[in-house]
Amino acid sequence: MLAAAGCFPVAAQVALKDFVKDDFMVGVAIHEDQFLGRDLKADSVTRRHFNSVTAENVMKSAEINPAKGVYDFEKADAFVNYALERGLDPVGHVLVWHSQLAPWFPCDDNGNYVTPDELKRRMKHHITTMMHRYKGKIKTWEVVNEAVEGDGSYRRSPFYEILGEEYIPLAFEYAREADPDAVLYINDFAMNMPAKRDTYVRILNDLKQRGLRVDAIGMQCHMGMDYPDIRDFEESIRAYAATGVNVMITEWDASALPTIHTGANISDKVAYNKIFNPYPAGLPADVSKQWNDRMAMFFDLFRRYSDVITRVTAWGVSDGYSWKNDFPMKGRVEYPLLFDRDYNLKPFLREMLEPAAATFSSFSYDVPEVKGAKKRPAGTPILPGCYPDPSVVGVDGDYYLVNSTFVYYPGVPIWHSRDLKTWTRIGNVLDRPSQLDIPAGMRISGGIYAPTLAYNPANKLFYMITTLVDGGGNFYVTCEDPKKGNWSDPVWLPGVDGIDPSILFDNDGKAYIVHNSGPDGPARYDGHRAIRIHDFDWKNNRVTGESKVLVDGGVKPEENPVWIEGPHLYHIGDKYFLMCAEGGTSLDHREVIFESDSPKGPFKPCKNPVILTQRHLDSSRQSPVTSVGHADIFEGPDGKWYAVFLGIRPHRGNHDFMGRETFMLPVKWKDGQPVILDQKEALTHVSTPVENACIWNADGSLDNAAIMIRTPRRDFYSIDGDNRLTLAASRTDIATGASPSAIGLWVTEPRFSSVAVLDSFEPRSVDDLAGITLFHDDSHNVVFGKSLDSAGHPCVKLRALTSAGLIEESTRLLDNPGSQLHLRAEGDGKGDLFFSFSTDGGSSWTPVGAPVNGDILSTATSYCFTGLMTGIYATSTNL
Repeated sequence: MLAAAGCFPVAAQVALKDFVKDDFMVGVAIHEDQFLGRDLKADSVTRRHFNSVTAENVMKSAEINPAKGVYDFEKADAFVNYALERGLDPVGHVLVWHSQLAPWFPCDDNGNYVTPDELKRRMKHHITTMMHRYKGKIKTWEVVNEAVEGDGSYRRSPFYEILGEEYIPLAFEYAREADPDAVLYINDFAMNMPAKRDTYVRILNDLKQRGLRVDAIGMQCHMGMDYPDIRDFEESIRAYAATGVNVMITEWDASALPTIHTGANISDKVAYNKIFNPYPAGLPADVSKQWNDRMAMFFDLFRRYSDVITRVTAWGVSDGYSWKNDFPMKGRVEYPLLFDRDYNLKPFLREMLEPAAATFSSFSYDVPEVKGAKKRPAGTPILPGCYPDPSVVGVDGDYYLVNSTFVYYPGVPIWHSRDLKTWTRIGNVLDRPSQLDIPAGMRISGGIYAPTLAYNPANKLFYMITTLVDGGGNFYVTCEDPKKGNWSDPVWLPGVDGIDPSILFDNDGKAYIVHNSGPDGPARYDGHRAIRIHDFDWKNNRVTGESKVLVDGGVKPEENPVWIEGPHLYHIGDKYFLMCAEGGTSLDHREVIFESDSPKGPFKPCKNPVILTQRHLDSSRQSPVTSVGHADIFEGPDGKWYAVFLGIRPHRGNHDFMGRETFMLPVKWKDGQPVILDQKEALTHVSTPVENACIWNADGSLDNAAIMIRTPRRDFYSIDGDNRLTLAASRTDIATGASPSAIGLWVTEPRFSSVAVLDSFEPRSVDDLAGITLFHDDSHNVVFGKSLDSAGHPCVKLRALTSAGLIEESTRLLDNPGSQLHLRAEGDGKGDLFFSFSTDGGSSWTPVGAPVNGDILSTATSYCFTGLMTGIYATSTNL
């Protein structure tokens, strides 16, 4: 997904077939005007961009075998010759299909259905005739098309009425006999529908059990603006691939008009109604954008499954030739294909094949050292920046720590230490899309919550368990050695609801999962939650039995405590301790602890139940740390116990840039229980200097601290031999809630400097921009870079956005727009942000705009849980 350098085009337009040459073949259905030489533009587009063709109609039964004993191969031969002369791979479409079936085929001379034996003979003769004629020329055949209804029942076609379900295995048997070397597939529309999917999985398995070869399943992809659901479509890809066949995306197009029905039966016509033909003169800009975004999303899905998808076929070259025009009503004008009526690339393809590019020679992030700071107070974070919800596991002197990442990608940074003083980032647990697929639209505070580490000595595996909030729920991944990485794909836990799961592998070989959930009955108040426990059958990757509530509400249920969460269950000595966060992850946050003689309770609050908080302290204290909680405790290499926990360092009032960070303190044992910090003890901090932190390294690789906003939908960067990073400018603006072309680092202190050196970028419109971003969430961010002003002149532009809209937009003209451009964003340590640029290599700097009040980029303003990312960014909406 985030492939090696050089993975996307940065200059002249690349052909689509070359762009996906390592993924799959890319095909197109062609009309007879094209292969008979009547449409030279379509021919040119086909030769340039595709390596496979399918005849839209001329190989169907009614066309090629119109009467008993009569075959008309003229157009089919022309199609095959057209393909072979141009080096294109022709696909045979279709051998057995009820629609566009020659009327005589299933009937006798009296118009009645023929006998089963006669239909078998006719089927075999037709299949054999077709495949023998084109043997060695057509290497891929669609054997059966549209055999199943949406409810999973068999379509009552003439083939089914006469032969029943058996007609499908017979067709594949005849096809294999006719050409043993051909690739054979079965095809249908609406293949994402669960009932239909289940039937096709049974059909595929049945064919294999009979010893019949079926190489692939064709998923017609006739889309609308509201169907199919991409998650259902992806689930179907997985389900079909699990049977051992490949997948082909066939008949891909997408209606941009209001949905009349979701079927693809060409006979399903309706009367004209102008509300279903709203754009006869062209799509409005907002509809076009929505259509292009949806097409891009599905195309990226196809590429993610290129290990099983072997071919993607667009159902027509250009909008003017689409079967969707006049369907399902006469006069309807459609825009469903990859090329418009003038044979121009649609914007989503143009973005991939001829992207605007921004090339950066460097990016650096620095934090100055504090003068006179000789000692690091206990409240100085061990991991400054947005690294919340820490969890630690220690095995054989090696200690590993992980954090939440929400919608940022890659997910769950993992750190290593042997002395608990120096923590080295060794990678990311969730570093590929098959582990973490954060879609467009997922809120910034969704995604990965509260990862927890555990080690199972019985199978010698490390476990990381977490929640994908707003996604699939709770899951875990495993690996043998965190230093080597290669964590498994997720194992989902549908039996575990809520958030914040953690695992205890107990001394007797049993295992338990505890997590935040709802109480047994209705919630008594807002924020009323509970902690539950499940037996964890790690041998079979599941929980068993019924869950049990261990804590209902919190330490003092009579006071209506809120948001009991982040549970960790420990077996220390002869006691079980259940440690949880309570009060919500803000100023009232605290860590509380319960004890029991059994893992399943009953648990009671310890003598000193609140073991970590700062909520009662003076809010005006110097260098405060607030909101502490969500802790994990562990035994260190010296035999003493330690705690890691989150906290916030505000720079002004309750505003901060860093979000929730990781802190560590020694644990004291009092009255047989752990205590992290006495309630009246205040934490203070100093800043941690950073020198020349980078997004990419000298060896041409991204630094493992680099982050992206949501899972990228395509490869969007490359690093050349001169170690310059080029971003493909995306149509996706940083404020759209998708995955923009942006790569960054977490801001670690309120006083900082970020400098990007932009070597080249040619903006095409006032909305195009490449440079620096300070990103807090989709509605609270700043972009600063090269753009065009309202008169079309090259300029440096500053835009600051809040949920109320733009609060700052300033420009400064560039005297020499082709020169290298240094762009700088600075925090003054008090919460204000300053922006400037240089065209002389950084010798002199020109400010742009007034200082921006950084409070707009804090959790206290946005109410999202994350910190502030600084990095490089490029967008071009004029694609």
